[in-house]
Amino acid sequence: MIWIGLLIILCLLFFLVLSIHVYRLNQFKKNKAISNLAVADCLPQISSNPIVKRDLWLKKIIQNSHSVVSFWGNNVDVFAYRFKLRQPLDDKQVKQLQQEMDQLLQTYAKQRHIISPVTDTPLLVSDCWVEDQQYLQLEVAVVVNQATYAYVRDIDRADQ
Repeated sequence: MIWIGLLIILCLLFFLVLSIHVYRLNQFKKNKAISNLAVADCLPQISSNPIVKRDLWLKKIIQNSHSVVSFWGNNVDVFAYRFKLRQPLDDKQVKQLQQEMDQLLQTYAKQRHIISPVTDTPLLVSDCWVEDQQYLQLEVAVVVNQATYAYVRDIDRADQ
């Protein structure tokens, strides 16, 4: 009789862990789609856009995006993008592009009623840099949980 009770408890625990994993995976996919659509909508609006036009198509953005989760752990909803530049950018231009993109992402989030339980800015550029004077590396955070919020804070501290 005890074995049957233990077996039932183990089965319940298994299904609980499985349902949490499935829920988290669905949230991750949803947040990746939010990030991809936001980047596709906002990036072309950057004034004096330095990015090669073919990299701005939604299909290309979706193919180009990947998660930084493998480096920082689970529940971090930050997605990295790499875009070919038409001309090199200096540090000041990169900072300006990041600030402009942040403002566009905030407007995008407000217009689409995207909210966060942990911050006032559910979409933001967590990091931005130029690689080999040819590519813009852009990381966009969908800040809907504590782990992503902590990641963004850590990146901000590292930049200072």
